[in-house]
Amino acid sequence: MNNKGCNDFSHRILKMTIKLTYWDVRGLGEAIRHILRYQNEPWEEHTLVIGIEGFGEWLKMKDDEDLPFGNLPFIEDGGKKVTQSITVLRYLGRKFGLFPTDPDDLVFCEIVEQELYDLRNKMTSVCYDPFGAFGPFPASESGKFDHEFLKARFAHRVGERLPKFEKILTKPFLIGDKPCYVDFLMYEILDHLRCFLPEKFEGHENIKAYMARFEDLPNLKDWFQSDKYKEGNYINAPMAAWHGKE
Repeated sequence: MNNKGCNDFSHRILKMTIKLTYWDVRGLGEAIRHILRYQNEPWEEHTLVIGIEGFGEWLKMKDDEDLPFGNLPFIEDGGKKVTQSITVLRYLGRKFGLFPTDPDDLVFCEIVEQELYDLRNKMTSVCYDPFGAFGPFPASESGKFDHEFLKARFAHRVGERLPKFEKILTKPFLIGDKPCYVDFLMYEILDHLRCFLPEKFEGHENIKAYMARFEDLPNLKDWFQSDKYKEGNYINAPMAAWHGKE
């Protein structure tokens, strides 16, 4: 085989399709989808429908030997599986050159990454009834879930944290002129919060400008202008007290 043939083969290997498996919601999967859309690399999605059938399908695959600590979302790439949403984002960041190379930038990104994840986890506890039935799993027999009370307390937290994001978003993207892996997570979580508590974003012009720049990125701009995006999708699962879809 000549060198051209070898190079062509290597190119095909590098272009192997990435497969994402996740529920049919934005949830923890949309930031991963954004990276894949932005890169415009071959990828496909295995969508699990929320319900008995989808949960049954997930239960069959979550203990596969090549899926340690099985969880959703996960990706398959080149014969290996990568799970845990933050790990997947970091993996794709390294793969596509979207990972910080400066040690100080890396530490900063990890701080922002964890702050975003904390906010997302707190929002989840506000929106999902821990005492209600979820799929095939039994519900608790005691306790009270008060969504509006929890939302008001969470709104205070968001009102405290958004000015901090306003202060750090002075560059086109988090650490420079181009997005890094955390930008895909940050946009998505900020958009969840914007949909849930729109009044908290009033006056935060840096955040609004940042989100507009993200929506204008190559390939992502086409997505945000597409009919499929405009039709909307659930942020949280349909059984949540707030699921983010009219």
